Amino acid sequence: MSDAYTHALSVAIDHTSPAAFKRVPPLGELYAAPESDDARLALARFCHDMYEGNQLRHMPRLSGESSLEFSRRPHKCFLNITRVVIDVLSQLYRRPVSRRLMGDDAAAKVIARAFANNPTAQLMLSVDRMARLQGVCALRVSYQDGQARFWPWPAHRLIVLPDPALPLTPQAVIAFAASENGQTPLAHVWTPQKVATVAQGRVISEAEHGLGRVPFVFFHDRLPTDGFWVEGRGRSLCHANAEFNAKLSELAYTIAMQGFGVMEIVNPDPTRNIEIGPGRAIAFNVSGNTPYGVDFKSPHAPIAELITDLEFYLRTLLKTQRVPESVLSVNVGQNASGVSIVAAQSPVLEDRVERMALFRQAEQDLVNCTLAVLHEHEGMRGDVQVALDFPEPQLEQSLTERMAVDAWKLQQGLITPWEIMLRDDPDAFTDIEDAKRHWLAKRAEMREAGFPPAIPSQTA
Repeated sequence: MSDAYTHALSVAIDHTSPAAFKRVPPLGELYAAPESDDARLALARFCHDMYEGNQLRHMPRLSGESSLEFSRRPHKCFLNITRVVIDVLSQLYRRPVSRRLMGDDAAAKVIARAFANNPTAQLMLSVDRMARLQGVCALRVSYQDGQARFWPWPAHRLIVLPDPALPLTPQAVIAFAASENGQTPLAHVWTPQKVATVAQGRVISEAEHGLGRVPFVFFHDRLPTDGFWVEGRGRSLCHANAEFNAKLSELAYTIAMQGFGVMEIVNPDPTRNIEIGPGRAIAFNVSGNTPYGVDFKSPHAPIAELITDLEFYLRTLLKTQRVPESVLSVNVGQNASGVSIVAAQSPVLEDRVERMALFRQAEQDLVNCTLAVLHEHEGMRGDVQVALDFPEPQLEQSLTERMAVDAWKLQQGLITPWEIMLRDDPDAFTDIEDAKRHWLAKRAEMREAGFPPAIPSQTA
């Protein structure tokens, strides 16, 4: 372990040294670089930039176009396809997840308090998206103000030294502080026994801790089979998005420069200044058969072909990412049945089943890590197991189909009216009990007004 700690310190010193600043490589160099921590960090940061909307930084330049010419070129456009695809595919925490804690009662109450004190729903949604984008995302568990806190760490701010015998077990974790310019002036080095702070290429502080593990929980997009890191969707998606932005910008430039008719003036009077505008005429002073006049000519700009090419490129991109068009559609066609929609979305549903198994293991590790932190600071002991209930995905349905499904579930006792109320308007109620009280009050009010019950009576 001491060797891993020394190695991690040397890596952190190298990366935080003022001389270690590296320029942002262009796309060609980024994808052609050999495997290394530097290449992985640069690629993960590129994916993060594309997701956050900083896409003009990585737009490919035209052939022979200098960086200055690119900066001055007008009509640069982009669409953040990366964010759309990643958000659509990250379905696990789109709606609240139910957690059932089992084991030692006192420890379970403390863990439940930790989940309640942190914005767990929002954190896990972000972790799900970053894991999908970069392949791996982490939560760090710390102890602040008398409670356990969870902090997200994306892959472009992490270096992991795994155990050679157990590649999924980190021997040391180097966590870099956030920075906007790509520099990493500060890093924390964690091992199961020690922690150090490195800044500007120097070790600032070192200390021992009693956690017995690194305080990081890693969430993988898919099961690792060859090392600790796995490839996220961003590796292929972001490069394709950058190329799409280049094509889109070329279309905008073509429309601006060649998409409109150009006036052609034949043999104007050379002694007069030509002034063009409403209410102004152009004088001609010619004789004989000399041609003269004003004509408008339109160049043959391939606008229709460029638009068709963009549509084909976008459809192909979605297919390669296994994103059905019905998932991105806000309206379902009248002829689209529920069976066809489910069949089209089967890749997303199958992927969801695989990710549920991985995230269940990671959330159990999050509970174990939280217990280790609480044991270190509060002396808390006990084992806790967490059972997750991921909500079923809400597939697109017509209003008639949705009403029929809800009516059948009510008749079979699989759902209650207040659960439907909370599902359809979650912001209107604080919890399920609040929705139930509102439903009972509304039902009593309708009975007093003489309205018969519209649904079979439910057990209150």
